[in-house]
Amino acid sequence: MFDIQLFGRIEVRTRGVRLSGADFGGDRPRHVLALLALRGEVSISELADVLGTTKKSVEADLSVLRDRLEPGINPRESVITAHRGRLRLDPERVRVDVARFDELIAAAAGRPADRAVKPLTAAAFLATRPLLADEDEPWAAELRNEYRAKLVIARRPAVEVAATAAEVTVI
Repeated sequence: MFDIQLFGRIEVRTRGVRLSGADFGGDRPRHVLALLALRGEVSISELADVLGTTKKSVEADLSVLRDRLEPGINPRESVITAHRGRLRLDPERVRVDVARFDELIAAAAGRPADRAVKPLTAAAFLATRPLLADEDEPWAAELRNEYRAKLVIARRPAVEVAATAAEVTVI
């Protein structure tokens, strides 16, 4: 299992090994991993556009990333899968903190505020550090702002419940 952390510094934990920073083989392989983890399924062309590079460079970055994540593994057995020109991380072998955050936000949606507090508190705990904190790329800043907004919206019901509880205690 690969545990991928995108809140804070990008980090992968697998088989007792922790990868972060330069362990991914450079900035672009690390960025490719982040984009795959955040966007799900993407094409090499889409990655090249976001990263401002060529498809050949993205293919080279994928090769480096696969080798860093699973040294010596055949690309067909990699956690990074390709199907019909689309790449993705194998969902059976990967857990991503951002995906869990999104699940918790979705679980709270439509619930009364008092029942939404628990999943929203868990989501807020996951997002205690900014998304892609060490990445200065425009696409990372855009995603950071998107998740910051989700977190602000998610905190509102918890604040409402706390305010209601305070009012009840005072009365």
